[in-house]
Amino acid sequence: MNPPFLAIPSRPFLLRLLFPLLALLLLATAPRPARAWDADGHELVAAIASFHLTPAARAAVADILGERQITDLEVASWPDLVRGDKDIAARYPGNARWHFAQFDVTRRYPSFTPTPDPDGDDVVGQIPRWHAALADATLPPADRLDALRFLVHFLGDVHQPLHCAYRYGDMGANMLPVNTFAGHAYSFDADHPSNLHAVWDSALVAEIVAGHTLQATARSLDAAITPWELSHWIATPPLSWATESYWIARKTAYRFDDGTPVPFSWARPGMDLTPENYIDARIPVVRERLQKAGVRLAYLLNTALDPAFAAVETLPDPTPTALPAVPAP
Repeated sequence: MNPPFLAIPSRPFLLRLLFPLLALLLLATAPRPARAWDADGHELVAAIASFHLTPAARAAVADILGERQITDLEVASWPDLVRGDKDIAARYPGNARWHFAQFDVTRRYPSFTPTPDPDGDDVVGQIPRWHAALADATLPPADRLDALRFLVHFLGDVHQPLHCAYRYGDMGANMLPVNTFAGHAYSFDADHPSNLHAVWDSALVAEIVAGHTLQATARSLDAAITPWELSHWIATPPLSWATESYWIARKTAYRFDDGTPVPFSWARPGMDLTPENYIDARIPVVRERLQKAGVRLAYLLNTALDPAFAAVETLPDPTPTALPAVPAP
């Protein structure tokens, strides 16, 4: 991987020269401490998907899950829960790397094109792997259960922007401290600091839920999806979904509302996020990422589990005024 083109401000020349190389080494060898979307985010994605399953796919999912539901913690968040488990590591070597893609937001535009891991050991490569496994009715039930859980989870992961981007080895903004978050429905202060990755995982999702049940929130998110979006969101492959996340991270997650980059420093106390400088403009982005993840997950489950499934016919592009704006939470 080529070193980043941008220099780190206020650093001695030698450190600016060596730091990107050291940071990339850290990214390649260190585990990622935060997990894309928290349990609530993954449950919302699974719930939205459940609204769009065909009867045959719904029956197949129920048969695979038994007493479980697709929104249960041990289904939608299972790949997070078992990371680090020795038995799972022996069965699925390298599974901790499957939750993200390493796309560098400091590369020059427009020459940079996100490139997935050539061995498939990232979220882009794992989605088709587990989709194919789920579709294989000859696999043992336990293997199909794992395939379903991986697929449900990774559709959430690939739509979390900071799981498809990094800057100077910051592990998807895990290393960028956030001192305070002053949201409308959720907040934390300097006594409970966090990081920018966790803001996208949890804090912004909490702003969307805003005191409602997760099922009610999922229904509200689903009701805002238009027929045009249902037909067009599924017409792209997983690399396109990861690339969407990458550009959102590059242009939105790593910048304040005025366009300035969020701080490069990994030292605390870190940044202060408010509705005016960051939060309000990101809430609609997170809403759409959850919606897209749910719709695309349903499409993959239907194609894997219902041989008679026919995708929604692609509708013509609407006029600029044809699609209503996504309502604020």
